[in-house]
Amino acid sequence: MPLTAPQPTARTPRRTPKSPQDFAAGLFLLALAAIGFFGSLGLDFGRLSSIGPGFMPRTVALLVAAFGLLLLVQSFLWQGSRLERWSLRGPVFVLGAALLFAWTIRPLGLLVAGPLAVLVAAAADPRSRPLEVLIFAVVLTAASIALFSVLLGLPIPVWPPALDRWL
Repeated sequence: MPLTAPQPTARTPRRTPKSPQDFAAGLFLLALAAIGFFGSLGLDFGRLSSIGPGFMPRTVALLVAAFGLLLLVQSFLWQGSRLERWSLRGPVFVLGAALLFAWTIRPLGLLVAGPLAVLVAAAADPRSRPLEVLIFAVVLTAASIALFSVLLGLPIPVWPPALDRWL
């Protein structure tokens, strides 16, 4: 029996993303879109002449999914950034600000909950400047009160309900 050299096996080249950061972002957006889409399935979609409560969440979820797919395709076509370590500071403070706003809007009103949420969210970036954040909080709260309470007439408490007796 003669000895022969091993024959090379045909391997298909493995396609790896040229931009791992775009690839990860695309996967994240697809997951987020799936959560939004399936979370809104219990809501009536409606028709174009009579839009239901499920129309907006599903439409936004589909748009987010489209951008996620675009990022996935782009990650294989163009060179991009490598995936770097993520800091939890940003997501923790931004999510914390949203939750704090949700917990304080009814008992404290927009006048307190708005600036409080902005101040907590600003802590997500260590480079934020206190005076700029304070100015932004005041302007954003005033614009929110003008838009939601005055122009749209939504029943959002502007100040703490306990002050209603005196105002």
